[in-house]
Amino acid sequence: MTAQRPFSKSFVMNTTVTHMQRAIGISVNKSFARFKEFEGDSTKGTEIMETMSALSSLNKLIEEFKTNNPALFN
Repeated sequence: MTAQRPFSKSFVMNTTVTHMQRAIGISVNKSFARFKEFEGDSTKGTEIMETMSALSSLNKLIEEFKTNNPALFN
């Protein structure tokens, strides 16, 4: 007979959100770092800025989800 492993919904949700936000942060930093490579290319510069804006919006959605669903995270 094996012992039942514990499970915590809040742990899983908090861990998932943490990893998602970390990934967004890495993408923002890498996108920003590449911005200088395209100083003469306004199309790519615009694309990088749009990407960073979308990533910021995604992070905000995650924060709002967490705020609006406290039972999942406590």
